[in-house]
This record gives sequence, structure tokens and C-alpha cells, in this order.
Amino acid sequence: MKRFMLSVLGLGMFVLVGCGQNQDQSAGESTASTVETTTIKVEMIQCGMCVSNITKALETTDGVQSVNVNLEQKTATVQFLPAKINLSTLEQTIANAGYDANKTKRNMEAYEKLDECCKIDGGH
Repeated sequence: MKRFMLSVLGLGMFVLVGCGQNQDQSAGESTASTVETTTIKVEMIQCGMCVSNITKALETTDGVQSVNVNLEQKTATVQFLPAKINLSTLEQTIANAGYDANKTKRNMEAYEKLDECCKIDGGH
């Protein structure tokens, strides 16, 4: 009987410890996969090509989950994983595509390579 009770007690401890570890792992996974949303002002957006350029630049960036560039509002709304990327890097990604992003100034080399329709006063 004593042996049976010890076996049951040991099994119970094993189950409790195992369940506790699963909860800890689940909590860690949900923290790591938290998605944040930010809206970046991109005043230079002038046409569909601008929307395409910015969307492509952001979508190919590690940690970006989704992108919605709005031509009328001149914004880029980005869902991203803060464990992999931050707002400053998102702004720099847009700047490296040739566009001002919030207060981050465009990369002039990239700007010069844009289609004329995407440049300031470039036919719009």
C-alpha cells in the first residue's frame, strides 16, 4: 500500500511539473509573437507606383506582418513583430526606398532612382 501511494504521489508530481512547463512555454510564445501596429506619415506619396514601392520595401523586411499604404492619407500602416523590428527601422526602410518617413529623411540616391511620377512635382 505504501508503495502504491508513493507511485501515485510521484505520478501526480510529474503531471503537475509537466503542466507547469507547458504553461510557461505558452506564455513565452505568446509574448514573442505579439504584433504591434503603427502608422507612419509618408508625405511624399503621389501615385500608385509610390504605394507599390513602399509596400514592397516593407513587405520584404523581416518582422513585418502586413502593410497598408494609403495614397489619400499619405500613410503606411504596418503590423510588425517588435521582437524583430522597431519603428525606427521601419522608417529607415521607407527612407531607403527614397521617401521621407515621419521625420526620417529619404535616401537621396534611392530618391534619384524613383520613377519621375514618384518625385516631388514629378508630373502631379
